Amino acid sequence: MSEKSLFCTGAGGFIGRYVLSHYLEKEDCDLYLLEHGGFRERLETFLNQQVSDPARRKRVKVLSGDISQAGLGLEAAVADDLKQRVTHAIHLAALYNLSAPRDISVRINVDGTRHVLDFLEEIRSLQRFAHASTIAVAGKHTGTFREDDLDLGQGFKNNYDETKFLSEKLVRARRDSIPTVILRPTTVVGHSRTGAIEKIDGPYYALNMIARNMHRAVPNTGDIKFHFGPVDFIADAFYHLFEDHESVGKVFHLVDPDPLTYLEFFDLACATMGKPKPALKLPAPLMRPMGRMPMFEKLTGVPREAFEHSFYRVEYDMTHSRPALAKHGVSCPPVPSYIEAMIDYYARHSDDPSIRKGDWRQVTT
Repeated sequence: MSEKSLFCTGAGGFIGRYVLSHYLEKEDCDLYLLEHGGFRERLETFLNQQVSDPARRKRVKVLSGDISQAGLGLEAAVADDLKQRVTHAIHLAALYNLSAPRDISVRINVDGTRHVLDFLEEIRSLQRFAHASTIAVAGKHTGTFREDDLDLGQGFKNNYDETKFLSEKLVRARRDSIPTVILRPTTVVGHSRTGAIEKIDGPYYALNMIARNMHRAVPNTGDIKFHFGPVDFIADAFYHLFEDHESVGKVFHLVDPDPLTYLEFFDLACATMGKPKPALKLPAPLMRPMGRMPMFEKLTGVPREAFEHSFYRVEYDMTHSRPALAKHGVSCPPVPSYIEAMIDYYARHSDDPSIRKGDWRQVTT
């Protein structure tokens, strides 16, 4: 038994498995991983493949639970044992789907975070807690969004943005009693070397448009930035910042410090895919109503909720994250260095049934 014990929700998710790999490879600690539904079976399979040492595997326990329930759905004896052992905790579990109903998003993202915080407040040995927020808490804010900002009176484009905002608000309210690090990842794309993904999201919707030759006319979004980053960068940054004791009490944006604009991404993706660049760049006020048309998603492969993101001019401040990541030698690779891997994986796997394409029920059961 190690002196360090990590309790983690959502380790079976896309980011979660990459963060977990750091602990499987480097850390001498006991791991308690809370999972729900099909994610538990997938996580068990992942662990059996990744951990060859039987002794080490015994120190990694997958617990059946549900963050949407008070007490996290844990048996009383298991909960009591955790409260005696846990020294570190990470909350990654969330429903990330832009079209999910609000009540479901609230139940998982807001109530789920409240239940995690209630549980952690009973752990006297807790040294550090990481909450996985998102840059989407900026909502419809335009201009610079600082790491210390949260409630600026902004509206929200969808239920995900709003409920992650509300969940971070809960976390901030308890920072006096729980030593907290808040991490806000950008939109996450595939691994920078392999391109591996498990969900069509963000820039992959643009790839859908290009693959279907529906990109000849695009909104003239000017110098509005397209914010995303590869999962290996996000996980590396998450791990190193959480493990740094100087991070407690801070909020970090995990973003590409030099993002492409939407128009630059379209041009780069078209060149990589061997497609002609957009012929027309139409005024945004003219294009925006098209995203609300009933046939728009079916024709282009872009959900209305995702289309809306390209109309908000926002920059993400890195006052905390820039020096902290440099300290640990972690940096986000530039998009041109991994665009080929990203598009190659998309082209070969976009029709795979394992690649989620927007059904929120796939991640709540």
